[in-house]
Amino acid sequence: MPLTLLTLLDPSQPIFYTGIFDHLNVMDTISLLSTCRQTMALKRHIFNVNALLRPFFKDPVQFRQIMADNDLIVGGSVALRLFSREHWASNDLDVYTESHEAVPIVAAFLEKKGYRFEPYFWQTESLSESLSRRNRVRPDVNGTYQLSNAHNFIAGARGSPYGIEQIKDIYAFVNKGTKKKVEVVLTRGSVLELIFSYYATFLMNFFTYRTAFSLFPWPTFRDKTGFFVPPQTGLKEKTMKGVRKYRDRGYEIQLVWDVHHTQVNHLRIRTVGDSDTWSLPLGTDGIKIPSRERRLSGKTFSLIFQCGIWSGQTFRFRFARIHKQSLEEQLREADRLTLEVPKYRRVV
Repeated sequence: MPLTLLTLLDPSQPIFYTGIFDHLNVMDTISLLSTCRQTMALKRHIFNVNALLRPFFKDPVQFRQIMADNDLIVGGSVALRLFSREHWASNDLDVYTESHEAVPIVAAFLEKKGYRFEPYFWQTESLSESLSRRNRVRPDVNGTYQLSNAHNFIAGARGSPYGIEQIKDIYAFVNKGTKKKVEVVLTRGSVLELIFSYYATFLMNFFTYRTAFSLFPWPTFRDKTGFFVPPQTGLKEKTMKGVRKYRDRGYEIQLVWDVHHTQVNHLRIRTVGDSDTWSLPLGTDGIKIPSRERRLSGKTFSLIFQCGIWSGQTFRFRFARIHKQSLEEQLREADRLTLEVPKYRRVV
């Protein structure tokens, strides 16, 4: 039997197809997977969420069951790596929840897996006490300070690891043996609103137990570019550290949104899972599907001009102003804004 490319890309030959795909960037990976049914069958092996989570949990399916039962969402660098398949280390796992009741459930699971609660300075050594005190005013955390008003209005919450107003609290768990860290982020409202508050669009990737979403895949994976999202209270020290970290990984931030660059209709209301979203189904083998679950597909969001000319009704989602457009042109386009929900389309 002659050796062909399809022979090397057979699902039963992981040594061969892994060696091939490890040398392809994400755009070439998608192109190769899309050539025929046999290569398409490799997508769950190539974009393997269990392999991605295994450094944090010996049995990642158990963690994904916890995700399913408690409507948890994973974001941050781990979600970006799921799509990009890059090999830089991810020592932190960001887990988001809107439910206060979910935090002790996740904590109990993590403690069984060798993680221990490491309180931030405003928290007590006891997780249960920290949970009960979460709504108490913390002046030293909520107080803001101006670091450099003369240089890009850098302002932030003193000592806060994130400094984002959509966060109610953060609970950190560290495994001393593996040096891995899991942060359970309790949001103040929608998890999506928190994700939309991050400083660059290349961070707007996340996954549930069964589906991964990348909201701006074209600039993120074709050009390794993110568009700047001005924070409500100015840039934080941690934000600037993150900018430098991702720059070292090859990701650049554009301060100006170029309407000709992203091939996206910027002035319509978008939905999670629309034709501009990369939606990646994840295998659910070994996971008991909950009888009731929250669906993220169809959730709406929109762009808002930094100068305040137009404002959406869903989230405060702010980008740098549209490139090469006058004030009058922006106003005219805002007046023509209509609800437009494109047909759902999966990519890969």
